[in-house]
Amino acid sequence: MTIAGSTSQSNETKLVMKLRRGDSTAMEEFYNAYRGRLYSLIFDQVGRDEAIAEDLVQEVFLAALSSLDRFRGDSQLYTWLRSIAFHKINDFYRHQARRPEPVKSLHDFDVTRLEQIGDNEPATSTQMESEEIRQSVHQALADLPQDYQEVLVLKYLKDMPVLAISQIMGRSPKSVEGLLSRARKAMRDSLESNNNHKS
Repeated sequence: MTIAGSTSQSNETKLVMKLRRGDSTAMEEFYNAYRGRLYSLIFDQVGRDEAIAEDLVQEVFLAALSSLDRFRGDSQLYTWLRSIAFHKINDFYRHQARRPEPVKSLHDFDVTRLEQIGDNEPATSTQMESEEIRQSVHQALADLPQDYQEVLVLKYLKDMPVLAISQIMGRSPKSVEGLLSRARKAMRDSLESNNNHKS
């Protein structure tokens, strides 16, 4: 470890000790030192939404202050805060994906990509048929298990890459790919089943 690194580590250790004692000056120093970097990190991860980023930054600091006893000094303070930030980001997306609203409000999205899971032919014709197809997609998605709904919404409606989905769902990328494959098949089966019931 370099001398500069040792000094930095030493300063961080002192700061953590002060924080554990409830030193208000240390809290201000802690916030000012890391707030900017955490905000930039979170801002980019939540679709550049300022309000959400600000809320999550506050949550990260609150979580950090309430779990300071778990910080052993094995890594830099920012590395530890960054890991808390990713947990908060994941929690945020998990909550977003698992609420019932995404399934109920799919009109906010272009569901063409989900339609194509069930039918390789382009979906067109009259407005009435288009709306009927949309309703079929909604119903088919709503009938799926929660994790299938979540992975399809994140992939096809929120257009997220597998790596981001794996972080949100707490799975490996390979596991997400397997889940996507099963969810697509279930979606096709659900669409076919719904269509058969109508005919």
